[in-house]
Amino acid sequence: MCLMNRRIILLTQFILSFGGGMSNIALLTLITKWFVSANYVGLYSFCLFVPRVLLATYIGGQVDRSKDLKRTLLFSMGWTVLFMLIMTSSVILEVKHFWWLVMWALFYEVASSYYYPCLTKLLVVLFERSELSKLNASLSTAVTSANLFSGSVVTVAIGFVSLGVFLAIDLSLYLVGLVLFFALKVETKSSAETPSEPPASLWNGVKVVKSLLKENHYVAPIFYIALIFNIVLAPQSVYFAELANNVFHDLKLLGLCNTLFVSGFLLGSLFYRVVDVRLKTHEYIIWALVLVPLAFGLIGAPARWSVYGGIVLLGFAIPLYNISTRLILQTKVSKETVATVSNSYYALLNATQPIGLLGFPYLISLWGIGSVLLGSAALLGLLTLGVVISRQISAELDI
Repeated sequence: MCLMNRRIILLTQFILSFGGGMSNIALLTLITKWFVSANYVGLYSFCLFVPRVLLATYIGGQVDRSKDLKRTLLFSMGWTVLFMLIMTSSVILEVKHFWWLVMWALFYEVASSYYYPCLTKLLVVLFERSELSKLNASLSTAVTSANLFSGSVVTVAIGFVSLGVFLAIDLSLYLVGLVLFFALKVETKSSAETPSEPPASLWNGVKVVKSLLKENHYVAPIFYIALIFNIVLAPQSVYFAELANNVFHDLKLLGLCNTLFVSGFLLGSLFYRVVDVRLKTHEYIIWALVLVPLAFGLIGAPARWSVYGGIVLLGFAIPLYNISTRLILQTKVSKETVATVSNSYYALLNATQPIGLLGFPYLISLWGIGSVLLGSAALLGLLTLGVVISRQISAELDI
């Protein structure tokens, strides 16, 4: 049963990520094309970000309280399919109203926000602690392999295929993933195992994370560092759109930029899976912090080869940090509250993203993409240097 569940989760993750990767590139291209400004990409990303943060603790609490995780997952996926259908129809019919797209994207975001806390809970319930490192790396590999494949498909086909077709494919694949999850074997919980009260607000989420950082003080530095890094990393889609549209003057290169990024992400995920415990968790985090500023410096350089290389390096660095953080939460938090704590953690971690999503497009319009990227590289580099020299990344993070 354990092996079958593993295969279902990995296969479904690949299928959903493949379709999601295509539709994401298609939507970003569509918004840039229809509304002729990278600012709309940032605004769109910001609008989707808000419910993700405000509802994260509530959704995590509902998942932890659920007596039937499988039913909760399938129910949320069913609503997601409905909102995907409306968005796909709107694009195919060329309903060129920005706020109309945002409204249905918001509904989609809320419905789909149950997926990852359900998946997080399922991993710690269904699998042994010793399996989690490679399983998380395998999931990351599945996601990035799918994104790489989808990015390549979009890059090749975008010149002669309607953007609505990519959203229709995503919808069809999501339905396949929904059917696959029906075969998942999950035991239902008894009432005694269900937490009595889910934190129902963002403020309660702050309390949850504060308690986590107090009980596990060595987690605090990686949390606060990530708050700062996320400001710079949040408008990634804006950077790629700006590079493709205003630096290289070819909007089709947006797909190439995404493909290069997920190629690096795939390499980083594979590296984590192969190396595994030969590097400690805190060492993966240190390497990620060193590589991100270097990547921004390369992307901000004028040479095209440097930009492409920097995008790959940025993709490589992020899974080193992400997988490590996921493992820390899965192994340091009890099974009964892991969805609430994880969702609250990431909600607060991402709370600084609006600064980047709204502020960086404005800075780019003032100073240009190159100056913003090089300035960010310098600031992140100084922060990393201070953290590494002061040994803030503790070996206590190791699982």
